[in-house]
Amino acid sequence: MVDSHYDLLSICYKCYLLNDYSLIEKYSKEIMSSGVKCIFANLYFMSEEEMKDELHPNYYNKDISILEMFRISKKILLSYLPNIDFVFSIEGCDYIKVNELEDLYNEGLRSILLVWNNENIYGSGVKTNKHLTSLGKEFLQEAIRLGIGIDLSHANEETFYDMIDVIKENIENGQNVICYASHSNSRKLWDIRRNLTDRQLECIRDVNGYVGAISNVHFVDALNCSFENKSKEYLKHIIHIASIIGKDKVMLSTDDMRFYSDYDKSYLNAPIYQYTSVKEDIERELLTFFNRTDTDNILYNNGYRIYSELLNKQMIRS
Repeated sequence: MVDSHYDLLSICYKCYLLNDYSLIEKYSKEIMSSGVKCIFANLYFMSEEEMKDELHPNYYNKDISILEMFRISKKILLSYLPNIDFVFSIEGCDYIKVNELEDLYNEGLRSILLVWNNENIYGSGVKTNKHLTSLGKEFLQEAIRLGIGIDLSHANEETFYDMIDVIKENIENGQNVICYASHSNSRKLWDIRRNLTDRQLECIRDVNGYVGAISNVHFVDALNCSFENKSKEYLKHIIHIASIIGKDKVMLSTDDMRFYSDYDKSYLNAPIYQYTSVKEDIERELLTFFNRTDTDNILYNNGYRIYSELLNKQMIRS
C-alpha cells in the first residue's frame, strides 16, 4: 500500500526537539508491520502561535532554517525506516522563500502544499476566503519548474481554482505537472470545507491529477459509527471520487494524527483503521466493490506511479 499523507517528518522533528524518540520508534514498528511500502512523509507548518502551543515552543525557530529542519527530520526518519520509499513533502510554505526551493529540492523535497488552513503570503486555506497571491503564483511556477509535485489539499476554493489555472497554463506550455490532493474526500458525501466538491474533482481530473481518499473519521460521516460502518462510509468516498476522476487516479491516505492527541484527544480515535492492519483492512473493503486489478491500483500502483515520476524511478508493479 502507498500512504499519500502522513506527518512523519513533523513527528521526527518534534522527537528531535524533545530528545525523545519513543514516538517515532512506536510508529516505525507499526509501519514495518503494516504492508505500507511507500509514504508521502510531511513536515507541516501552521501559524507561529499554533506551532508554539500545539507542537513545541521551538518547533519553528527563526534561528534555524527550514532547510535544516528538513534535513534533521529526514535523517531521523530514514534511520528508523530505511526500507520504505518516501516522497518528502512540506505543508504550509509561507516560511519558505521562492529562492530556497531549489536547495530543498536538492535535499529531497518532492511535494508541496502551498497553504495549510490559514491565510499566508502565498494563498489561503479553508479557514479563509482569499485568493492565490502573485507571490504564490511565482512560488508555484518555481516548484513546477523544479519538478516538485503540487498538492491541492487544504486550499480554499478561491486558491484552489487559482492554482488549477496555473497548473493548466503550465501544461498548455508543455510542462509535465504532477498534481494531486493528497488527503481529501468528497464534500458531496460529507460537507466539510476540507473535502472536495464535485467541481473541484472534475478540475483535478482535467489536469490529470490524483486524489488520496483519507481514512479519518473527521472526513467521513462516521464519528459515531461502528468500525464496520466507518469502513463502509470510507468506501463510499473512494467509489464517488473514482467515478469522477477515474479508478486509475485514486490513492489512499491515513493522515494518522494520533501523535497530535497530547494536544487534542479527539485525534486518538480519528483513524478508521489500525495502522498495523490498514493495508489488509482497506484491501478487504475495496474488494467488496472493485475487482482485483482496480483494488491493486488504488492500494498501490496509482500512488507509486506518482512516486516514480517525482523521483524519476522505474515503475515497479505490486
